[in-house]
Amino acid sequence: MRITKSGFLIIISLLVFFSISFSIAQTPKVYAEQVIKKLTSSEFSGRGYVDDGMKKASEEIASQFEKIGILKFQNSYFQPFTYPINIIEKSSVSVNGKELKFGSDYLVGAGSPSLQGDFSPITFNASVIESLFESQDFSYFNKEMKRIDKNCVIFPNKVFPENMTMQDKTANELYHDIPQLISNGELDISVPLIIQLTSSKFIHSLGPIQTKTVDLFINSQSVPETITSVSLDINTRFEPNFEAKNVIGFIKGKRSDSLIVLTAHYDHLGKINDVIFPGANDNASGIALLLSMAKVYKQNTPDFDTVFIAFAGEEAGLKGSQYFVDHSLFDLNKIKFLLNFDIVGTGEEGIQVVNGKEFYKQFNKLENISYMYNYLKQVKIRGSACNSDHCPFYEKGVPSFYIYTLGGKSGYHDIYDTEVSLYAFDKLIALLTKFINAL
Repeated sequence: MRITKSGFLIIISLLVFFSISFSIAQTPKVYAEQVIKKLTSSEFSGRGYVDDGMKKASEEIASQFEKIGILKFQNSYFQPFTYPINIIEKSSVSVNGKELKFGSDYLVGAGSPSLQGDFSPITFNASVIESLFESQDFSYFNKEMKRIDKNCVIFPNKVFPENMTMQDKTANELYHDIPQLISNGELDISVPLIIQLTSSKFIHSLGPIQTKTVDLFINSQSVPETITSVSLDINTRFEPNFEAKNVIGFIKGKRSDSLIVLTAHYDHLGKINDVIFPGANDNASGIALLLSMAKVYKQNTPDFDTVFIAFAGEEAGLKGSQYFVDHSLFDLNKIKFLLNFDIVGTGEEGIQVVNGKEFYKQFNKLENISYMYNYLKQVKIRGSACNSDHCPFYEKGVPSFYIYTLGGKSGYHDIYDTEVSLYAFDKLIALLTKFINAL
């Protein structure tokens, strides 16, 4: 058969196209980008407590499990459970007649109750803190507590000298504790609205209880120096039994006498008004890594049965992982090693390994593999810390690492956590698979 020059060029172009397409399809980073883009989209409303955000995310992850070919425990990917949570459903705040924007101008304290009304605030006299620490005389402090009782009170952005300490507590620590103590009802005063002015970056959180007062955090650069009026319409709902689901499956290995467990949480902070907390790095990136590892092991049978768990309720206090440990679908003593992925979307400066000091032999193995293959800039060691879903397992004696990436740009618990570089993603997968194989 005779091939013309133009036909030859077409064939070459097609070969190049299919080669590129195949390469892209096989690149974990590309799949991870798709997962993160999906989970951070408006469809999932920040994977939280309004618009069924967390429920939709769990169903999406289960769908990915199905497509990959992950097997089910007890004929289901889902492990349902409940926990208490305070849900902020709507928030409108105006200062001196100017409406503020949620997420950038202000945040509502996680445990705040509903409150509507117009308020004329008074300012907390921060000098009573200095007086208290200098003379240890509580009379002025107690007088100030009586003055602010039943008022809307502003706590200015104030910094005290670091050497002002009393009974192992600094003046700065006490000053920042007072609003929380009032809010929790521990100082026996009835302030209806606490305003904490701050110039620092906002970090949102979730509350497992509902406090007695509304606590606002306002960016001092967004309001006048003198605040004369505050209007607000805040609607919250305390849900004592919020329904959530862990998503769980496994891939059969060559051996079943031990288990490798890979985990990541999929929940985030959700949506308030039309403002979404996307949670790209925290922790759509961890779910992307979890799913990518599953794809790897579906194509290459692992040495041991490998379990994949996507937890709900991490942001509310490790609720999903604690529930699983208390209601495990398998014997925790069979776990050879557990790897938890939380905030793994960058990697320009390598990774941090929580529990590295507790399991130094395994850490040394991980570090040596990275060095041998020149995978990551650094593999930093850290001791134990109960700061992610590995913790309930570790407390039960399960050998475990919590891994997060270092360097790069990303938000954290704010509205700016919208995208990640995935700088070290492919190399991290290569490192982790070699590490697991070497266990």
